[in-house]
Amino acid sequence: MNKLFIRRLAILCLPLISLCLAPTAMAEVDELFKQYLQGHYQLVGKAIDSDASYTGKMSIYEQGGELKVHREIEGVSIQGTATIEPVLNGDAKVLRIRFQQQERDIEASCLWRGDLDNYARISCYLYHPGEDTENPGLEALFHLRLH
Repeated sequence: MNKLFIRRLAILCLPLISLCLAPTAMAEVDELFKQYLQGHYQLVGKAIDSDASYTGKMSIYEQGGELKVHREIEGVSIQGTATIEPVLNGDAKVLRIRFQQQERDIEASCLWRGDLDNYARISCYLYHPGEDTENPGLEALFHLRLH
């Protein structure tokens, strides 16, 4: 069997397995999630407090032990950071992406699932941290296969 397929299948099963693991093993689970989420993505989005849509590309990669993001939207290149953070009193995890655009902080709270090829498919709500909005930004990320 394909080793990559087995690895991705194991990562998809990790949320169930993690319920049985000791807290010290949770760091290893987070490390597997970090590896699973890394890659190049096609991005489709809607701006915060607007109905304006946009497309672009985003890469998630590890540098110096931390997750980083590189966004390329409408010719504008933006660097940011990403972390895997517990939510709902530790019952779930999200990918939290942080970056600045037009000198404003933006945070994205993202969920991920596997697509039919066992790549991550990521969906995000975008907002300005500490501010209320009734119309958050939205982004969907689809894995790109680079040959």
